[in-house]
Amino acid sequence: MKPYFAILYDSFLESVSSKVLWILLLAWTLILAALFPLSLSQGESYAFNGTNIKSAKTILDQLAAASAGKGTRKQKAVFAKLDQEFQGILKQRQANQTRISVGKLIDSLNKLLLVKDLYDKEIWTTAGKRSELKDLVENENRSPIELERLNRGLIDLAFEGSIESSSGQASWVTYGGIKLGSALPLSINQAKPFIETGIFPLVMRLGLGIGAMFVAIIITSPMIPDMFQPGSLHLLLSKPISRSVLFLTKFVGGCTFVAFNIVYLLIGLYLYAGLRLDIWNTGILWCIPLFIFMFMIFYSVSALVGLIWKNPIICVVVTAMFWALCLGVGWIHFFFDLNLNLQNQTQRIYSVGDTTMIGTQQGRLQFWDDESRQWKTAFGDRNGQKLLGPVWVPNDNAIYFARSRQMPFGFRSGENVTLELGRAPDLKDPNDTTFKTKLWDDGRLDSGPELPPEPQQFFKWKNTFGVFAQDGIYAYDAETAAKAEQQKSMFGGFGFGIAKTVLPAYKLLTPKNWDLTRPMDIGVAPSMEHVITYSRGKLKHWTSQNDSLEEVGKASLEIPDETVAILGTNDRTCIVCPIGVVPFVIDVETLQVRKRLDDVGEAAFKQIKVDSKGRFVLLTTDGTLWEVDADGEKCTKPSVIGQGKAIAIQFNESDQLWIAHSGKRADLVDLDSKKSLLSRNPKLGIAESIFAYVINPFYQVNPKPAAVNETIEFVLKNPKNKTLAIDRTDLDVPKVVSDPWTPIWSNLAFVVVMLTVSCWYLYRQDL
Repeated sequence: MKPYFAILYDSFLESVSSKVLWILLLAWTLILAALFPLSLSQGESYAFNGTNIKSAKTILDQLAAASAGKGTRKQKAVFAKLDQEFQGILKQRQANQTRISVGKLIDSLNKLLLVKDLYDKEIWTTAGKRSELKDLVENENRSPIELERLNRGLIDLAFEGSIESSSGQASWVTYGGIKLGSALPLSINQAKPFIETGIFPLVMRLGLGIGAMFVAIIITSPMIPDMFQPGSLHLLLSKPISRSVLFLTKFVGGCTFVAFNIVYLLIGLYLYAGLRLDIWNTGILWCIPLFIFMFMIFYSVSALVGLIWKNPIICVVVTAMFWALCLGVGWIHFFFDLNLNLQNQTQRIYSVGDTTMIGTQQGRLQFWDDESRQWKTAFGDRNGQKLLGPVWVPNDNAIYFARSRQMPFGFRSGENVTLELGRAPDLKDPNDTTFKTKLWDDGRLDSGPELPPEPQQFFKWKNTFGVFAQDGIYAYDAETAAKAEQQKSMFGGFGFGIAKTVLPAYKLLTPKNWDLTRPMDIGVAPSMEHVITYSRGKLKHWTSQNDSLEEVGKASLEIPDETVAILGTNDRTCIVCPIGVVPFVIDVETLQVRKRLDDVGEAAFKQIKVDSKGRFVLLTTDGTLWEVDADGEKCTKPSVIGQGKAIAIQFNESDQLWIAHSGKRADLVDLDSKKSLLSRNPKLGIAESIFAYVINPFYQVNPKPAAVNETIEFVLKNPKNKTLAIDRTDLDVPKVVSDPWTPIWSNLAFVVVMLTVSCWYLYRQDL
């Protein structure tokens, strides 16, 4: 074995003595040195951003009215201090409803935070009575941050219900202690999961997976061809050594060169993340062998080409072509998978009598068609939107729903969302075939009144449906909405409009100007007698009192304010599932914690459903289902179809559970017997068949170096960061569930084949 160790040692010395190695190490050192001053800092800021403007339209309308001398004195005072350019834009809006971007509004409001004379005792009469502003209005020598805090509070008072109050906690990107740009709309606790889940994998994929890997291929390409230089190979073969082991030893020597660079750079990144960002992610260190393995995939191609053509340039060109081929196959697979599977994946499932409906990630509402065994789109086809509802209201003979733009990470679209209603005959009448024959007729679709600002969820509410919105809980009044529409039709020809405040289509059930802010969620008991709301770590208990909801209790959970959580409730028990925290079992009457669901652990949940008997079913973001009894005492993982692959759940009227799973398949399950009663398994269309039988099989057998990035993302994932969610809607983002180690085994087989072919070819040569 000594000759082989000698060759390996020579390769090691060759790597260490290489000028290129030291040049690269110097380059990595400079990059790390330039990166170390970059950090995050936390401080105090009251600036506006896209996450704390509840209703931009309402604010703009009120400011536009103030430009004409209308509105409250506070709103007029705010308008008077705006810059002249924005005042002119607001006057145009008052005259002809000119559209104004949310960003323009935010910039103008932030400028007001620096105005020294915004406060006027005669106008802001209640400011001095508020504990958070009392000291500020009495102090005339305010610091810049105190002025910002005061003005923010005054603006909040002027537009109550349209702006979330600010805690003052903010974070900045800093370089050498200098703040770069404005404050981030994230706290440091929120930013860390984003960095680990998004930034780290991106840096690894682009910096090491593409840039550094391509440099490594160029540098190591001459190593195998140089072995065939006159005198070199003959000197090596003059010793009693095997040709194949000689080749493999030189191959390992090339990998040693790259390993030096990868180890040095990743240890530096690990120390930077820990020392500067306080993120000690050991996954960075686990990436060292993964990147070495990724290089081995490309180097196995380069080495074989070096044996055949003995030319470093051809090695680089052929390896680059191999890279392009793998990348092209991967992109084709991703494109088809995204458009056929991910974007069409079920997000919600609903049951109306014998009719099954699903809502997709693209915002499409689809019904099951037995004849064609397909999900067919109903009531319009507008892609890329978030679907609210639907809710079937038998009394109105209509399916109510809405669609709005999807805005991730807590940002708001600022748009007005209009209610839509699909007209249908009685679904429960077996003799009525009209609905079945014209199930997907877009002519049945009508537009309803504009929804309250920033609607979050639809839910069943007595004889109608409810809307959980940013500024309260509303109930839809179909009769009033019809009267308002009729009056608009009667007087519209004379140029008169009936204001929505005269005949409101939505009745506010909660008090005005409530203090709930995002992240927030709602749970409505099946009896509709009890409602629990969650907002920034706090719970509120509401009971139904005639035509309103009355707050009867509140409590705080021991979790950070920014924690996203979902909840479900019956009349006795409420289950709250915060991300990354063991779920709480709450007593509805007292809002006290009874116990924790330790069997579930620190999972991330996306849906909770409650049947008429109070039984809970919880769905995690990774597709796992948990069943909890009505008192929250017994928690089990039911052995039902779709377990581990579930993406949406819903109880039907008979307390049987619809489980959407495996893309667009759905099964109706009896939880008592754990049997599937009915299955909706759509047959493949032409495009789906091509993907399933041609593209996907070819992708599976084709080498996938880039797929190692999936393994890298997996090891970088901090177990404490269950999912990247800053708002409730972020939980609905589809997850690609796959075995992170599959790329390792498939690519390892490719490397073994390439090295075997190389050894076989070397033996065939007359050297």
